[in-house]
Amino acid sequence: MVERRLLSVADCLAGRDLTEPRLSPDGSVVALCVTEAGETHLVLVPLDGGAERRLSPWPIRGGRGVFGGSLEWLHDGSAVLGVSASGELWAFPVDGRDPHRLMGLVDGRAISSPIVSPEGDAIACIVDQSEVHVLTLDGSSSRVDRGAHAFVSDVVWWNGRPVWVGWNPPDMPWDRTELVSPDGSLGTAPHLQIQQPRTDRTGERLGWLDDSTGWLNVTVVDVAGMSRADEPHEHGAPAWGERQRSWCFDPSGERVAFVRNEDGFGRLCTLHLGTGRIVEHAKAVHGQLSWVGHTLVAIRTGGKTPTQVVAYDTRTDDWTRRTLMIGPSHDWADHPSLVEPELLEFVARDGVAIPARLFRAPSGNGRTICWIHGGPTDQWQVTFFPKINYWIDRGYDVLVPDHRGSTGHGRAFTQSLRERWGELDSDDIVDVLRALGRDASTVALLGGSAGGLTALNALVARPGVAACAAVSYPVCDIAALDATTHRFETHYNRTLVGSPDDTAARSAQRSPVHRAAELARVPLLILHGTADPVVSVDQSRALVSGIENHGGTECRLVEFDGEGHGFRQPENKVREFAEVEAFLNRHLR
Repeated sequence: MVERRLLSVADCLAGRDLTEPRLSPDGSVVALCVTEAGETHLVLVPLDGGAERRLSPWPIRGGRGVFGGSLEWLHDGSAVLGVSASGELWAFPVDGRDPHRLMGLVDGRAISSPIVSPEGDAIACIVDQSEVHVLTLDGSSSRVDRGAHAFVSDVVWWNGRPVWVGWNPPDMPWDRTELVSPDGSLGTAPHLQIQQPRTDRTGERLGWLDDSTGWLNVTVVDVAGMSRADEPHEHGAPAWGERQRSWCFDPSGERVAFVRNEDGFGRLCTLHLGTGRIVEHAKAVHGQLSWVGHTLVAIRTGGKTPTQVVAYDTRTDDWTRRTLMIGPSHDWADHPSLVEPELLEFVARDGVAIPARLFRAPSGNGRTICWIHGGPTDQWQVTFFPKINYWIDRGYDVLVPDHRGSTGHGRAFTQSLRERWGELDSDDIVDVLRALGRDASTVALLGGSAGGLTALNALVARPGVAACAAVSYPVCDIAALDATTHRFETHYNRTLVGSPDDTAARSAQRSPVHRAAELARVPLLILHGTADPVVSVDQSRALVSGIENHGGTECRLVEFDGEGHGFRQPENKVREFAEVEAFLNRHLR
């Protein structure tokens, strides 16, 4: 009998990332971003199954996985708008002519999220996440926002004018935003999260996602009034990037398609605006919806579904699906590591239910990885995640908990972490693992960024909760994060921890760098890029130094030259897997 070969790192990395599928105005061609070998290009794929064709002669900027997207077609289908890697706005003709630049950098700042007016005579876009500009056909451009908001995103055209989302620190876009036009606010409640404004094909009907009922749901307004998909499920993800496409209008404007998040599991649904009827059409996590004619195109992914671009025939409730492209190139068919997780619910010490998803290895080795997502305002939905498959294939059960502060469970659950980051999230991890009942000598904590902070603080709160932890680019010093992180997160800690003017003691208590004595008792592996713009590598260096000063001998820092907040180079990804696997083999029973 031939022994089955385990998944290699190369297997997990093989293939291409597919993002931003957008149907052409006539519904015959899909434009999308394809990332391979560290470069992203604009690619065209005929809907009838013809050969794909690269449209961009040089790299462009891509979207944020299944949730983002900024490509845009001209209304006549002659060209696709995209943003170069340097941040300039270009038009890429589909007939093979050379691309032409529409708008350069604005005072050295990048362009994003272009969108064409219904009349086709102007393009609105975002500059540096802070300004709204309009470009006309004669090549002139002007700023149209009033500068009332530090951040803007998601510009659309409505009733002949641009409309966008704006917010000001210390709020983040999932805390408090409002809809704005050149004339000022549209009167939406500023204490709510509002995201993804959309208009129908005519530009007259306006919709968005908001959490006014406690859940992030689709809302549409027109002359007849307001329609809402009012249900206890989220219809979008936190706005870490611009131009998410988790919902859209149908071509008639009578229905909207939206994605439903059921405790991390995905559903693709429609809402009839006249009757309020909601129909579920497909399972799996979907994103970046684009609907033209009788075809809806989307990214589709799941625990057993390698990421793919699919097209649905929408003429009946029983939508038929065709796969246009598959991202991963390894043969994943019927691979034993492809498992759907089971949904578990644990009760925290204060009685709050904490959801988690457990991937059980078909051939278990008795070891468990508790993998903590970053953000902390985020969630790992059940998408295709080869990093998890790699460990399942080696016999590890993988637990993915949604501690308080996670998204996907309503506004109250997300907001419950306000001023308690580094405390409540870590307590939830401890309580989940205690309830799971696994022998701590067989359990490892993994987490990156904010997930690294949560993992380290869980070890501080209860040293015996796990045998070891492997963390990537972790937040180790909350106060230092305020001073060194990038612009988007500069004020993030004011909601997560509190004002730095009166929370110095709180920040120190929850920062692993100040708890080195407790952490010196636990084996740690820390992975960090030297060019990280979000969490400086100096934070990890300071933690390791502190642990060594307290006699810790099982703490190792691995630095990746030139890498940022996450590892991009293939050789570094291979090394990451190898370092973590060797570490777990040394420290787990």
